[in-house]
Amino acid sequence: MLPDKDPAESVVVEFAFDGELTAIDSATVTVALLAGTDTAAAAMLDGLPQIQGTSVLQRVGAGVDQANYRLRCTATHGEDVRVRAGVLPVRSA
Repeated sequence: MLPDKDPAESVVVEFAFDGELTAIDSATVTVALLAGTDTAAAAMLDGLPQIQGTSVLQRVGAGVDQANYRLRCTATHGEDVRVRAGVLPVRSA
């Protein structure tokens, strides 16, 4: 579970692959609504994921108050594929 995010906030979520990948060639991040109502959940992703060493950084904004979102990151290095996922609760402060 990731820390709560207010709908007005724009934050960077880090997916760390230390000890599993020596480098990251490519990465994708997806978002799915787990609980609540949001017809535009994919719009939470702000820009493309950024690779920094063995971490993937994704800026996330907006979201609907009282909704829970599942963020899923797939990172590859050669033939190696690793996945990280986390739940992002959106709550008004």
